[in-house]
Amino acid sequence: MSFAYELDKFIVSRMKRREKVLESPEVDSHMVKQELASFAKDLAFVSNFAQQLGIVLFAAPETEQIRQVLKNSIGLKGNTVRDARRARLFHILLYTLSHNIVATLAFCLWGGAFLTASTFLQNIDPLDVSLMFYLEIDQLVDLIERPLFRHLHLHMLECEDDPYQEGSGAMLFRTLKSILMLLPQSTSYIILKERLTSIARYRQSAVALSGLSRKIVPGSEMDAFVKRIVSVRRLHCDAKWRNVRAESLEEPSRTLSEDQKLTAAQQ
Repeated sequence: MSFAYELDKFIVSRMKRREKVLESPEVDSHMVKQELASFAKDLAFVSNFAQQLGIVLFAAPETEQIRQVLKNSIGLKGNTVRDARRARLFHILLYTLSHNIVATLAFCLWGGAFLTASTFLQNIDPLDVSLMFYLEIDQLVDLIERPLFRHLHLHMLECEDDPYQEGSGAMLFRTLKSILMLLPQSTSYIILKERLTSIARYRQSAVALSGLSRKIVPGSEMDAFVKRIVSVRRLHCDAKWRNVRAESLEEPSRTLSEDQKLTAAQQ
């Protein structure tokens, strides 16, 4: 919790510093390039930091207690005060882990926030899909296959009355299929594909997926989770794009149009 709080303070202070530099009329193009590169480097550090926090959360024996508190804190959320506190803890830690997309996925799978994971994966930014992303996804697939996440394998067999709810087996299946579609055809792809294939026929006959096209309810808990993840990923991708432009021969731009972002995504 302390790391999450300090990391958030660090990001806010760096954003204020970047805006101050970019808005200053006395700054030349060299200083703008330097500041954009520095900010992108800081966000890369934050992403690595969030990844390490995720590893500690799932691997360290010292975090066993908090792991049990957070397990299915969203997917099996009830109406008690304890359930509300568990969900609040999930939301706070999501603020930090969302700086690393794979750590976010692992955290959502552990907390049962399958609808959240599936929704933001449908809108993933192409700038987020890098070599490092693939390497980390390989580690995630390996983690899912370990006994720690064994409950997810059985959860995909469950048939809920509402397949669109956060902790439903249908949403878990959809999330893992989305991850599969993002993977290149590698060992991790084959491992995940074989697991999903073994369950696909059962789900086709046992689960009605017609409700999966239902719209997101504005103001819902899942809507708040997705907005946080999307806003953080937009910050990272914006910094990457600004740094790419700063390293090129073009004049560094202090503001980016949607056309420029689209061009970057296509490239």
